[in-house]
Amino acid sequence: MTRKQVAATDRRAGRSRYASESIGERLREVRQTRALTVNGLARMSGVPASTISKIENGQLRPSLVHAIRLAHALGENMGFLVDRYRKEPQPRVVVRATMRNTLHYPEMGLSLQDLGGHFDRGVLESRIGVLDRSARSGGTPMTHPGEEFCYVIDGAIRYRIDGQTVDLAAGDYLHFKCDLRHSWENRHRGTTRVLWVFSSGLSF
Repeated sequence: MTRKQVAATDRRAGRSRYASESIGERLREVRQTRALTVNGLARMSGVPASTISKIENGQLRPSLVHAIRLAHALGENMGFLVDRYRKEPQPRVVVRATMRNTLHYPEMGLSLQDLGGHFDRGVLESRIGVLDRSARSGGTPMTHPGEEFCYVIDGAIRYRIDGQTVDLAAGDYLHFKCDLRHSWENRHRGTTRVLWVFSSGLSF
């Protein structure tokens, strides 16, 4: 390995450590702002207290399902986990294509590019999902509050929703209630990109 490759590896590792630490710091800050103990948040979210402690101490990155459940329990969009999180919301946000904050889930073969503006908690949040060839949501179907919209930009994705299989190709889209047990996997020989839009499940 060349010096340049070693330096690049070190930078990536440094970013990964920083991301884990900063996510943990934000999680602790939001939890304490809500006057919640770790055990209290565990009861509300269904995420084990030991897992929450490891996330807050920078020892563990939250899985996608845990991130969704923690955000919902705290009354936040998932955007509170990304580096763009600030104390004061913005009246408008412009984000260039090269400046998107990204959460990586290597165990799933998934990267999520944040498309949300930094507002007070809203009804919708959106992500571009970049799915590696072997990407899948996990071995166990998931459920969470709200609704999900998936538009395939390129590639192909297979959903299993409440026991039924739905195959989507580029240009296809799917909209469903997230309280149905669901999972997905990349069905393309290469990378698949999708636009995901989630509702928070709030009622007004």
